[in-house]
Amino acid sequence: MDDTLTLRSLGTVLRDLNRTLVRRGKRAAGIEPLPETEAGIVRLVVHRPGASPGQIAAELGMQPSNVSAALRRLAEAGLVTRESDPVDRRATRVLPTSRAVENARLLEEARAELLAAALDGLTAEHREALLRAIPSLGALERALRDGA
Repeated sequence: MDDTLTLRSLGTVLRDLNRTLVRRGKRAAGIEPLPETEAGIVRLVVHRPGASPGQIAAELGMQPSNVSAALRRLAEAGLVTRESDPVDRRATRVLPTSRAVENARLLEEARAELLAAALDGLTAEHREALLRAIPSLGALERALRDGA
């Protein structure tokens, strides 16, 4: 595919949509905003509890030292805990706290409510096209994450 302008537009729209959802979602959920790096770590740990710091760094494309520093701040904020892996005591697993899980739930609910209200204001054609695109957008995200 070589429609550069269309792909640039898609990238811009997806970036702007994400920024708006993140900003308005945090406000609507009433949770304290985190720097994007730390928010990304919390999201990953909530959805994949028990990941090691090395796995977190690899998945998010971060330096291990930056992940370690962020994990210290997140532990101090009461959002993650670190424990020894029961199989390999030398390894560390990172787990979300109940506060992190609750914040993630509140944020997902707030975003869903924002999306529902916005979709209600669109034409039926746009609303249906967006909802039909969900599987394709998920496939695109996975392809980008996996390095396609």
